[in-house]
Amino acid sequence: MQKNSDIPFTRDDAHRLLPWMIACLVGLTALLLMLAFSLSGTLEEQARDVFGTVQVELPSGTSAAMRDRVIAALRATPGVVEVAWLTPAQMQALLRPWIGNELALDGLSLPVLIDVKTEVSGTRSVLDIPAARAALEKIIRPIRIEDRGPWLTHMARAMHYVQALVLLLAAALLGCVVALVVLVARASLKLHFKTVHLLHMFGATDEYILRQFQRNNALLVGRGALYGVGFAVAISGAAVALSHHWQSPVLPAITILPAHLLTLILLPVFTALIALLATRRTVQSMLAQMH
Repeated sequence: MQKNSDIPFTRDDAHRLLPWMIACLVGLTALLLMLAFSLSGTLEEQARDVFGTVQVELPSGTSAAMRDRVIAALRATPGVVEVAWLTPAQMQALLRPWIGNELALDGLSLPVLIDVKTEVSGTRSVLDIPAARAALEKIIRPIRIEDRGPWLTHMARAMHYVQALVLLLAAALLGCVVALVVLVARASLKLHFKTVHLLHMFGATDEYILRQFQRNNALLVGRGALYGVGFAVAISGAAVALSHHWQSPVLPAITILPAHLLTLILLPVFTALIALLATRRTVQSMLAQMH
């Protein structure tokens, strides 16, 4: 890396330590950015499944005839697009992550659940729930109708706050990268002051010296960023594999999105560019003071 350099950067401690320090900062930044994108993907998936879906709950032990009457009444209700009754097999599939495969539902007293897909306005169902409840209570009582749109709206707001916090932490880590590069650039110029002075005596311009500092720091930081991204890839790959293996209802399966791949590709380039610009500004200012 330093064959074409007139300044012996390889003797600096920063030559050995800086890439690993950058690797830690960039690795954590990559993980935080991937977490933010995962939260966004999870929120979009939840929105597709929940918005416009209203769940009707009938008492346990409701007869098939009564259930069919309720379904027919729902299909005739304005704003209803689709009505689907959750069969015992579907209920078993929903509860399996919570109760395991060993427990059967035959001995459990479970309500009858009916999923109703409705037209939506914004994030809310257009279904007049109080009117629908009053109409259905003429068929069977008690009955419960739940619109999960407002719940998802609150969850989305909370998730956006979490995303903002995660992105703020990522920006703070990138700020630490800039500060570290500036510190290393200043220390390196002071350490090689005599060499720089000799280069000036032999006719080297500030631009010539500046390019050597830029190239050195950009390559060190870029190499460290690649190490950090490699660390983030290993951790993310393990998290994706475990999330699909466990199939936990609490922690949803993590999916690799195009934004994840773009982050992994661009982050080392962006970090090296930051190092290039920060080094140029710092060394240029210090060289100007030497004249």
